[in-house]
Amino acid sequence: MKKRVLSLLLVLTLLLGIAGCSGNTGTDTPTEAGEEPEELKPTGTMLEDKYLVKDGASDYVLVLPENAMKYEELAAEEFTTFMQQATGYKFKTVEDDDEIEGNYISIGITQQVKTAFPSLQIGKISGKQSSYYIAAKDDNLYVVCPPGFEGAGTLYGVYDLLHDLIGYTYYDETEIYVNESPDVNLWSYEGYFVDASIDMRTHSTTTIYVDNTYNTRLRYINFSRGTEWNQLTSGHSQLRAYLHPTFTDENNIAYGVSHPEWFLDPYELVPSESTNQLCWTAGGDPESLKQMQQAVANQMIYFLQMDTVANYFMFGQHDNHEACTCQGCQTALNEWAGTQSGLQINFLNGVLDIVNPWLEENQPGREVFFVVYAYHFTEAPPVAQDEDGQLVPFSERVIPDARMKVMWAPISANYAFPFDSPINVKNENDLQGWKVICSSGQLFTYLYDLNMAYYFINFYNFGTVQSMVQELEDAGCTYLLIQGPSDQKNLPGFQALRTYCNSNIMWDSSQNYQALASDFIQHYYKDAAEPMQELFDMIIERNAYYAAELDQGLGTINAYPTLSELYPKAFAEQMEKCFERALEAIEHYSNEDPSLYQTLKDRIMKEYLCVIFLKATVYGDYYTSAELDEMREIWYDYITKFGIGGGGEGRPLPTF
Repeated sequence: MKKRVLSLLLVLTLLLGIAGCSGNTGTDTPTEAGEEPEELKPTGTMLEDKYLVKDGASDYVLVLPENAMKYEELAAEEFTTFMQQATGYKFKTVEDDDEIEGNYISIGITQQVKTAFPSLQIGKISGKQSSYYIAAKDDNLYVVCPPGFEGAGTLYGVYDLLHDLIGYTYYDETEIYVNESPDVNLWSYEGYFVDASIDMRTHSTTTIYVDNTYNTRLRYINFSRGTEWNQLTSGHSQLRAYLHPTFTDENNIAYGVSHPEWFLDPYELVPSESTNQLCWTAGGDPESLKQMQQAVANQMIYFLQMDTVANYFMFGQHDNHEACTCQGCQTALNEWAGTQSGLQINFLNGVLDIVNPWLEENQPGREVFFVVYAYHFTEAPPVAQDEDGQLVPFSERVIPDARMKVMWAPISANYAFPFDSPINVKNENDLQGWKVICSSGQLFTYLYDLNMAYYFINFYNFGTVQSMVQELEDAGCTYLLIQGPSDQKNLPGFQALRTYCNSNIMWDSSQNYQALASDFIQHYYKDAAEPMQELFDMIIERNAYYAAELDQGLGTINAYPTLSELYPKAFAEQMEKCFERALEAIEHYSNEDPSLYQTLKDRIMKEYLCVIFLKATVYGDYYTSAELDEMREIWYDYITKFGIGGGGEGRPLPTF
């Protein structure tokens, strides 16, 4: 009986979230086409009697600094592009050393913003990638961030400004909304610093990796191909880039020979992503440990010289569970480390004791940090309880250097349930421990948004993303990577919706995931929105029931649900009816607007692959050979069209 109540509560909660959503009105356009702040969020006001654009014309110009940063320049370009799309007017951009007559919009660190706000302490948001200051004065507008991260904060501020002015919303690379009108009212801002809920955000998918415009407009950073993360060291298993048994010392002797105590496998001949962790204590030999840390520091300095732009360098353990169990490590665990993560932090602290003085001498003022994983055997934080029962660092040696970031990756979490659920008690305890260990923005996090075994059914976490982000925000997390399918593009499972919703929740965690999803569906599927919304709601309700009543493990990334129970045949057929109605709803475009018709049909058919997968692989015995042949034809046509090459992470496509 208790399980039944839980199921109904889950469903009711999710459906209430859906019922409370609202959508925008306007035109959906394909891609082709005070000085000191008192609040963190802007409360701009539209001025009904003043205009930025009137009758398709404007007296305003955009002002850029003389030596504008990369994203300041892009901010001006984006403002011009979308204002022209909305109004037909193309704004002129000038440098701040030009003589400016009339009103303007100042973008970046211009002379205009310095003159207008001489006491503005923009440095108070230094070190933050997404924060910006927005203000209005004498009918001029100002958006500015500190000189770091190539001016990304200013770009994000301009996106917010565009949203106020013309309703600009970026849903997807082929779906951008602006309110088309020849008139745009001026807005007023009293002057505010704006902080994102999570300062740096990534939804780790193939689309984000390959389309820089897409990830930039969603205010993501590109973990794998961007400039913020050093590309030689970002990702898993980067220990092999710093130290490997085949690397040689000053005498040209392989470290595996001269220092076998540094490696779990000193005989490994080829660097691998999934083997050969390091021994964080060098076998318990203090002198050998110093030499080991010096070798890693030398390589790290080499990377710093190779890449003078990146802000983050990864020092990532290999992707396995194998921790060193030598006596030196066991003694350290008992005496001062507490956990394997404590050993790792102490090791990198010693490396940074060498690297930091080099940075101060050779690259003074450089904003650079070094990231370790809390992953698999290092997930647990190095904490203990004091006499009052409060969590404290296990010892002084496990407190990270100021330049160190810890990326907590709760790979074992169940994403169908919040962190504070009894289902996730270990992960909740780990998070609270890392909150103690990491201060001043040192906590990074790596969450998951996929079932690695099943790409053709929806991963069930729609109801938990918001609460998880809110808890991470409370814990001081400043960088959040949510991994979606990162080896395939154009998959079903509402991937574009997930990317959009995750972006918005990480930007402002007070937004409601279900409301965002419904708004996305309205704009993305247009005439087919009603049946696609019904489909989305059905999937959520069914998953909520399954997780509460049949298998609580549905939300783990390696879940193997019983598909015939998760989506019974009658349910799959009900899903198919939604798709039939969706296709009927857009049929009129086949003559009226063939291009739009094809776009919408492709969006619908991408999700329909889930139904074919269920019908053919789970319920194939119920269909005739002719029916199965028809399914195969549709399946392979769209699999080919979308370029889908796998059915799960590292798994082949389903065949039938």
